[in-house]
Amino acid sequence: MFFGSRPAIGLDVGSSFVKAVQLRRAGAGIELEKFGIAPVYPSGEKTGDPKQAKIAAIRRALSDAQISAKQAVTSVNGESIIVRYLQLPDMPEEELRSALRFEAEEYIPYNLDDCYLDSDTLGRVTDDTGATKVNVLLVSARKDLIHDHTEMVREAGIQPVLVDLDSFAYFNCFEANYQPAAEAVYALINIGAQITNINVFSGGTSRFSRDIAIAGDSITTAIQNKLSLKYGQAEDLKIREGLPEAGQAAAAVAEGGSLLETIRGTVERITGQEAGDESPEAVAGRVAKDTISSLVMEIRRSLQFYENQPHTKAVERVVLGGGGAKTRNIDKFFETELGLPVETIDPLRRISPGGRSLDPTSLSENKIALGVSIGLALRKLGD
Repeated sequence: MFFGSRPAIGLDVGSSFVKAVQLRRAGAGIELEKFGIAPVYPSGEKTGDPKQAKIAAIRRALSDAQISAKQAVTSVNGESIIVRYLQLPDMPEEELRSALRFEAEEYIPYNLDDCYLDSDTLGRVTDDTGATKVNVLLVSARKDLIHDHTEMVREAGIQPVLVDLDSFAYFNCFEANYQPAAEAVYALINIGAQITNINVFSGGTSRFSRDIAIAGDSITTAIQNKLSLKYGQAEDLKIREGLPEAGQAAAAVAEGGSLLETIRGTVERITGQEAGDESPEAVAGRVAKDTISSLVMEIRRSLQFYENQPHTKAVERVVLGGGGAKTRNIDKFFETELGLPVETIDPLRRISPGGRSLDPTSLSENKIALGVSIGLALRKLGD
């Protein structure tokens, strides 16, 4: 455990990058003391053993950050992690634990002996009949997932003192930096390489959480398959091209485009598809748009499911984060498709960069991807 002035380390082991941060108390505030990021596959191609590649990336990220501490908070994600929000009759704590074990049998699609279970009481409410109910967050994670992750971190020379979920770490970062009003309702969306996390902030706490297996790598793989490229080439094209801007064809016509451009714009409006341009850049943009459209559809379904629950308020705003949120025009696309205001997270909104060894350029380029690692470090800073 961390005691006294010992540093708080957050270690986010992603599928494409490892991020490591070290926070410290600075008077009444918090400072980012150290930060490091390392690609899992430095060559850009996914070759070799993924576990060993991540171990090497952890070591590089810690070395890059000049972090010498040997303990850290880390996290996992994935569709095998089950998060359920339950409402049960009010009862003593011991009875509640027994009831949750019984409820878990219904909601967890795995043998409970193969899972770690955790829960948190979110508060008590009075229902329409006047009875008191207790709202409970129930989390299940397969033991093999936790074991494999912690073993990998230990092999890199770090002792994991706490294992969180990516979505809740991102939630922690948002809450600490934005200090939202309890009555506000935000959809927090963290787009990683293989998984996109959704977490709904409402009533001052988490009210819905889900992991979706559509993320940044989904775009890269789709571009790779469509254009028969190497993975690294497809990744570079994705980063360079991003999503096509809405209304490009209409803008060209408005600026005095040719008859061909006018016809192309009309066809696109009728069919909903872009016509004519088969350059790698144009194809990559269309593929990225199709993939992100699938992700948005899953997010929309998730938000509709949440909003259809009793006594819930509609989502008011979306906060994007993670490496996938760096995709060009993705915030505008989400805003149009979801019909909600969208902003990208600032993980350092209330955290001052105070370390002498910080690289301002690297920090600026990668800040949006630090939500999970900062949220993890905040978990132990509060102890």
